[in-house]
Amino acid sequence: MYKSGNRKVLSLILCAALTLGVYTPAMTKKVKAEGQAPVTATGPAVTPVNPADIKLNKTKGIFMAGKKVQLVISGTTNPVTWTSQNPEIATVSETGVVKGVKKGKTVIQASVDGVVRQCSVTIVAKMSKKDFGKFNGENFVSFCRRKGYTGGYAWTGQWKKKYKKKKSTYRKIKIDASKSKVEKAYGQLTWKKCTSKDPFTKMKGLKKNKVKTYANVNWGRYTIRFYLNKKKKVVAIILACNIKKIKKKALRGYI
Repeated sequence: MYKSGNRKVLSLILCAALTLGVYTPAMTKKVKAEGQAPVTATGPAVTPVNPADIKLNKTKGIFMAGKKVQLVISGTTNPVTWTSQNPEIATVSETGVVKGVKKGKTVIQASVDGVVRQCSVTIVAKMSKKDFGKFNGENFVSFCRRKGYTGGYAWTGQWKKKYKKKKSTYRKIKIDASKSKVEKAYGQLTWKKCTSKDPFTKMKGLKKNKVKTYANVNWGRYTIRFYLNKKKKVVAIILACNIKKIKKKALRGYI
């Protein structure tokens, strides 16, 4: 009776297994023969993210209102959530593009994989006609318009070792100002190496002061250009209308 009972129980277990679709050795052989992948209980591999690897390309910055700056998260490919603590000062897009709105300070935040990274942002005022005022006694923009240079070009400037009375730009930048002071006033700039292709670099006054790099701050067709020496000090400031069109003949007597 005991053995017969065991056989009945075993039969019921086998029937249940077949009904539920459990693979038998014979069925496994059939699957392999037909080129199908056997069913496994494991899911797709997941690579854990190390929070220390998640970094933001900028943790602080000074930008001008109206300008756009791209922030980038590295160390993960997962979606990033971008937010601005004060959108009235600076906004940020879904892809991390920050745009200055008006003067002030705020924080841009990136959240990903449970990790938060922040960039402290200072927005300086947008360029205006005032920026071309106090430099040379007469508003440069008004001068250019009065002389009819709006479609042509004009320039004025000063440099170290010539001008005893150092005049400043509207944002209080004078000769001998540091690079950091310039960027604190006008936002982070793109500094380029001085080359012979730039006619201003050939000017005797700029050569004497051994200019190394320069950066432009633009407002329409008007430009303020700051020249630095190797110590990253301002040694020349040029105001220009249509600076790209200025040729050697416009600098006659200076080069």
